Amino acid sequence: LAVSGYADAAYKATKSEKTKKLLKTAALTGGILFAVKGLDNRIEVTHYDISSPKIPEGFDGYKILQISDYHADSVPGLIEEIEHESPDIIVSTGDLVHDTGSYTPGLRLCKHLIDIAPVYAVTGNHDLWRSDYDEFERELTEVGVKTLHDERVILKRNESEISLSGIDDPFALNSVKIAENIENSLAKLPRYNGYDILLFHRANLFDRLKYRGFNLILAGHMHGGQFRIPKGRGVVAPKSSWGSKSSMFFPKYFAGHYHAPHTDMIVNRGIGNPMLLPRLFNRPEITVITLKHKKEI
Repeated sequence: LAVSGYADAAYKATKSEKTKKLLKTAALTGGILFAVKGLDNRIEVTHYDISSPKIPEGFDGYKILQISDYHADSVPGLIEEIEHESPDIIVSTGDLVHDTGSYTPGLRLCKHLIDIAPVYAVTGNHDLWRSDYDEFERELTEVGVKTLHDERVILKRNESEISLSGIDDPFALNSVKIAENIENSLAKLPRYNGYDILLFHRANLFDRLKYRGFNLILAGHMHGGQFRIPKGRGVVAPKSSWGSKSSMFFPKYFAGHYHAPHTDMIVNRGIGNPMLLPRLFNRPEITVITLKHKKEI
């Protein structure tokens, strides 16, 4: 009986050790898979169809490719993905470069983009924080990029037209000044009766713009929330948005398609990463918006 009891105890100990090893292996494997998936930095292309009776028939199928928050980063495969989409125009919704370091990568990117389609841009906070921003924009203009500073251009296609408007980033240290800067920018844009698209950096300020007559707003700035719950909410808002009374955690507008009466907003998660912390479950993104003429019933 003593021998039998000893053997039974030894068997249980061996079984326990095997179970622990299996659990450790499973935990390690799970951790590796989590990291591989979470830190995946391959470009993701997200497509949206926007339908409206205000979109002229001549613009049915018109393709707008949006990039945002490039931060003069290095993103393999970006040009190839953009070429593959064959857009009618390309728009940059701010932070094409970072506030420090060389702006050459941003300029080099635009030299490639302008060979694919006309390029329109608006400023982001990091662009405007640069002491040499004017020099950077001068070089952008020389390669053919049109930066919209509180202004509108008319896009024409098949004897039809729509409007593309852009306003400068309203950065300030408090929400009152931010609101004032937005109002000053909007005051420079005359009313447009046709389909009107707005390029604006800060998606977190959608509530200030969604009733201002724009049919579609393309924005960025939020970096997808930097960390994302898989297939879900963004977690952290950029620090530079806190002055507008935006929530630091789980921001209201962080990525994707948002609706308000008569206004849609597409928020690009951005391409680069200006933070020391990695993007988690938050792949770099380009967005492709296809306009669709919707017949009135």
